[in-house]
Amino acid sequence: MTFKDVIIVVGPTASGKRQLAHAIAQNTGGEIISADSMKIYRMADIGTSKPQKKYTQEVKYHLIDIIEPDERYDLGQFFSSACGLIDDMHKRDILPIVSGGTSLYISKIIDGLAAIPPVSSKIIKELEKESVESLYAELMKVDPERASELHPNMKRRIVRALGVFRQSGKKMSQMIKNTSPPDYNTLTLLIDWPRERLYERINRRVDRMIDEGLIEEVRQLLQKYGEKAPVFEGVGYKEFLPFLRGEIFLEEAKEDLKKASRHYARRQLVWWRTKNLIRLDGEKLVDLGILSEG
Repeated sequence: MTFKDVIIVVGPTASGKRQLAHAIAQNTGGEIISADSMKIYRMADIGTSKPQKKYTQEVKYHLIDIIEPDERYDLGQFFSSACGLIDDMHKRDILPIVSGGTSLYISKIIDGLAAIPPVSSKIIKELEKESVESLYAELMKVDPERASELHPNMKRRIVRALGVFRQSGKKMSQMIKNTSPPDYNTLTLLIDWPRERLYERINRRVDRMIDEGLIEEVRQLLQKYGEKAPVFEGVGYKEFLPFLRGEIFLEEAKEDLKKASRHYARRQLVWWRTKNLIRLDGEKLVDLGILSEG
């Protein structure tokens, strides 16, 4: 088996992942594959901190602005697209750099994606009629290992796991265990910050997004696609819906986004806590001029 090099840049939100990935790409002639479940949406620019035009002119970015805000994009689609891009870069002798905040996306580049069979729409529709509480209770009985990996409110994923079991009679948890990793030689870099410094960066970024026009961006998305569009499931957009409905003040919405971003950062850090990676000091990267102060 031939292993192929892939650089992976991870870290909590507002840690500076894009800047580090961009610097690596500039110095190696590499290209960046975005592993971010929100940057895929067109029109969602400010709230997802997409790279500005001057950066995309310097380095080639992939998997950004690829679907409409009312479309869905799942893990399997990302895995297929990302692996296709990585393989193409290796054929061109280009170093792939995978960077983004969607930990589940990146973990599949490292560990592989289980061959989960598709579930019939009939079974999915039957399951979706049931309450999330009853669905989770059923999953605990038939596949307790998979259930323990999911929050009891994750209805879509619970339905998927139950659908697999009902259709195939096999546990999704066992299918995941039987997964083989891709033949990539991955080096994972995590940008590490003291907790308080990270929270300061998050708060400043939210303020900057508001100044850059995030409210108007959310308003336009809402007017064109409605609040049930998948784009409004992401941090940075759903927090402003109550404000636009006139239910809360702008300052409350801003604080809600800051709080949600801090919670998201904590979840990202927990995800990578036990992984095999190299930790880079964010403050030292600032001193070296690789990252901005935030």
